[in-house]
Amino acid sequence: MRRQALLPISFCAALLFASAAARAADDDAEKAAETFESLFGNDVKNARATPDARDDADLAARLLDTARKTQGQPAFAAILCEKAYELGCANPGGYATAAAALELLAQTAPDRAAGCAERLLEVRQRQFDAARGDEKKAAGEALLACLLPAADAKEKAGAAPDAAAICRRAQAVAAAIDSPRRAEVDARADTLAMKMKVARQIADVKAMLARDPKNVGAQEGLVRLCLVDLDDPAEAALNLAGVADEKLLKYVPAAAKGIEAAPEVACMELADWYRGMAETAPPAAKAAMYARAKAYLARFLEIHPAQDLDRTRATLALAKIDEAAAKLAAPARPTPKPPLPREKPAPAIQQWIDLLAVVKPDTDAVQGKWELSAKGLAAKAGDEACRISLPVLALGDYELEVSFVRQSGQGVQAILPVGATTVRLVLGGWENGISGLHKVDGKPANSNPTTVSPGGLENGHMYALSVRVACKAGQAQVNVVLDGKPYISWTGAESALSDSGVWALPNSRCIGLGAQGCHVTFTRARIRMLSGEAKPLRP
Repeated sequence: MRRQALLPISFCAALLFASAAARAADDDAEKAAETFESLFGNDVKNARATPDARDDADLAARLLDTARKTQGQPAFAAILCEKAYELGCANPGGYATAAAALELLAQTAPDRAAGCAERLLEVRQRQFDAARGDEKKAAGEALLACLLPAADAKEKAGAAPDAAAICRRAQAVAAAIDSPRRAEVDARADTLAMKMKVARQIADVKAMLARDPKNVGAQEGLVRLCLVDLDDPAEAALNLAGVADEKLLKYVPAAAKGIEAAPEVACMELADWYRGMAETAPPAAKAAMYARAKAYLARFLEIHPAQDLDRTRATLALAKIDEAAAKLAAPARPTPKPPLPREKPAPAIQQWIDLLAVVKPDTDAVQGKWELSAKGLAAKAGDEACRISLPVLALGDYELEVSFVRQSGQGVQAILPVGATTVRLVLGGWENGISGLHKVDGKPANSNPTTVSPGGLENGHMYALSVRVACKAGQAQVNVVLDGKPYISWTGAESALSDSGVWALPNSRCIGLGAQGCHVTFTRARIRMLSGEAKPLRP
């Protein structure tokens, strides 16, 4: 008779303990939810029932204060923080509370810290967009404190393009508030761009070697890219097969072992070798090569105490490298700037222009059936891209307000001139499930940083849409507010925005309205310029 193997008693005890702990956690969460509902359930319902979102923000502050006073009850504190975040997001006056709630939640529940960081970034962006005057700078610094770690996280996860997009956002924010961290942000963006460029070069060389494995020049180029541009001798050592260069074959394996493994004699040789590579390295890689040379010389001086000629040589070589590195790090002498012209007062914000008062469907419709009546401008779109051009050129920064009600279907569109380019705002696209800007960095509205999902529209509901567009020095900002609440906020290079040609208007400087597979009536469309001018296409 075969005996069954018995599990160790300690293992069984561990299983029982884990099971009991899980049941206890579930019980705590359930009890915390019941407690919250009994204490604050009616307050939350009442706040959400009123049209004024300021009472949501007031309640959020009360919940956060309660969470801070809650000791030893993480499940209850977590619910308080979550509700404070949700209510705080309903009104700009509650953004600071929402951010503080997420920070406290991350401390209370460390396993949720990553999700809190993502939502905190969104809140900080809303806070920055809504801030004015002196508050703008503080909000910008808080946003930078979220953007930079987010870029690092994306880069570590292997999503370099996403990290680069976040860096561009950080650059725009730092420039807008003239942040003390502006140089740091620019340097980080430049470093990431260089890494991405080198990665593309390495991919190209590897493709070349796949076609011709005996290409010695390509193989040695791959080793140098890893060694110099990536500053990764260990990776370079993995690609030495097929290399003919004697110095690479000699020094790369030694460098791959690390500085602490280098014997005394090798330290001087490796330092001289790295210094020689620094002199021919690309500008972005010179500092790393000098740093490697300095490290080998420092190790030599540490393990060679004798006051002899070799020590003197190493000391003088170290001084030369320090001098070369200092010149490399010295800021370029600024080019003298011509005297600034006498500052002119900022132009006053212009009056609103009623776009529906000047539109003529028979003349301005680009595609589809459009009707203008006392109820507004109506589009009845089937599967085609139904669009109309509003006959006023927006030559500068502007604010657009549109009210609309969708009777059926899915996507409502607004075609927006942004500087020298155009982007399309999609609301309720992709089977009425997604909204966003189309396109950002070539990516459609359903797969870029502006994607709102779920982002559907409700039939029969009168929506109030506000869009603010601003451009300066190649950087653009597009802020979208829907029904009084921040909906989409994007900042980045103007060149990152584009649109598919099927939605093009006869004049790309005009605002356009559109519908995709839906019946919609626009009851209001008006524009006012924040800078530049609005130029009618006809009297």
